[in-house]
Amino acid sequence: MNKLNLSTFETFKHLQSDHSVTINDEELSKMQEMLTDMLKDIITVCEDNGFYYVLGGGSALGAIRHQGFIPWDDDIDLNLKRKDVDAFIRVINEKFSDRYWIHSPQTTDNYGLTFLQVRKKGTSVKTRDDYWNEECGLCIDLFPIENTYDNPLMRFLHKSGCYYYGFMVSCRKFFRDRKWLMFLAGDDRSLKLVFSLKIAFGFLGSWRSLDNWVRKADRWYSRCHDENSKDIVIPSGRNHFKELYPRQIICTCIKKPFGALKAAVPAGYDFYLKKMYGDYMKIPAHGNEEKHVYYKPFYLDEQTEADA
Repeated sequence: MNKLNLSTFETFKHLQSDHSVTINDEELSKMQEMLTDMLKDIITVCEDNGFYYVLGGGSALGAIRHQGFIPWDDDIDLNLKRKDVDAFIRVINEKFSDRYWIHSPQTTDNYGLTFLQVRKKGTSVKTRDDYWNEECGLCIDLFPIENTYDNPLMRFLHKSGCYYYGFMVSCRKFFRDRKWLMFLAGDDRSLKLVFSLKIAFGFLGSWRSLDNWVRKADRWYSRCHDENSKDIVIPSGRNHFKELYPRQIICTCIKKPFGALKAAVPAGYDFYLKKMYGDYMKIPAHGNEEKHVYYKPFYLDEQTEADA
């Protein structure tokens, strides 16, 4: 009997519908060019204000393996120290309010995510998370680097709470978006079963609003304030509390080429990338590349509200 897996992270990378968009090479190239400009602005904000950041996930992999984007990649991931998050949001709003929206768990209503996004105004790059989101421009994701406890019992409690709140945020969002998600599931009976179970858990948690769940999750993730703890964790990332690293691996950095830019990557990038991807220098076979699914409306040419 196959084991039922309630994780839907991989599912949404391949879930196509009549509303989904296939990106051509020209659009991918334009996305990468625009994302590079956005990254340049974010790096400037971080360096001018002393905010610590490093490239994360596939962006760190791209910097090491390709000296820029992975050729088929269409996003950028950054990791930002938790202690800098509030000030980072404030500076982006002050300096670039005409250029970007910034979304975060504590400041954005009906958001449904436990990490930050900087999104380009005048564009529309809509993911399944944007069912209720009109500010769905091309985005860079920023994942807070959290402290965690050296004490084993406190770390266990931190870890358990992170998994609990992360799961409940996901389920509560499934309940909010249930009509759209069941439409996307189509005639796939196994997928409908998984979606239905998560919707059911979300219904049980519907006594609390999605915003409340998200903000409680964000506060739980950041509950350890020890800036000298032995390890750090990135619970809002793709692998949740499995993204646990010795502090010096992530919280010290070196600069590497990223296209025309120089960007910070973890000083312990070999340890980090092996834990994330295994043999990270191996190019995946054709057809196994990690890509995102986008939905209509999709446009990269900057538009005013009247144009849209």
